[in-house]
Amino acid sequence: MSSLASLSQVRPMPTGIDRLGFPSYGHLPGGVPNPPSAWAEANELQMVRTLNARALQSPEAVHFTEYMTEHGGIDIWKDFAKQYRQTAGLAKGWAGTAMMWAAMGSATLRTQLAKNGYDRLRPYQVDPSIRTIGKLPKDASYPSGHTSSAYAAATTLASLWPARAQEFMWWAKQVGTSRVHAGVHFPSDVNAGAQVGIRAGLAATSILR
Repeated sequence: MSSLASLSQVRPMPTGIDRLGFPSYGHLPGGVPNPPSAWAEANELQMVRTLNARALQSPEAVHFTEYMTEHGGIDIWKDFAKQYRQTAGLAKGWAGTAMMWAAMGSATLRTQLAKNGYDRLRPYQVDPSIRTIGKLPKDASYPSGHTSSAYAAATTLASLWPARAQEFMWWAKQVGTSRVHAGVHFPSDVNAGAQVGIRAGLAATSILR
């Protein structure tokens, strides 16, 4: 047996590159893929700079981004769930609300596991010239917690209330986009958060299918 073949049996092939440029072997629990390589992150950082600078030029964009920071992760979805209960009735409405909270809780757990494991720096930490909008988060960047919660809630509510599905998903997308505009997340943070949230929402509503 060749030395290369022997090595492959004791050391798996790298599946990604962490933010310091070292190979990463396999995904962490929760099904969240590795963050992009340092080269891809550099390209993303330029996109964050551009979108952040554009948002800062508009008072309306700044206000909307601040609103999403404050309310996009939870409050918007509490309001939508309340509207659903008013339409669906007490028993069905609260059952649906429980599904939504279960999905959001699952997404939050998976997100936090990934954040703790990958410990990715946020855009404004990589480039201090980025002027952030809204409250500064204290945890790691990858994946986006606001986004995973929003997509978990939106996916659940879309299954429960199909007539408003497009509206729910629009709001989830705005939550994620605003995190990039705020300078606190890379686009790949948002994409990964959306995937986590959608999976959690589909799992929570699987009983409906």
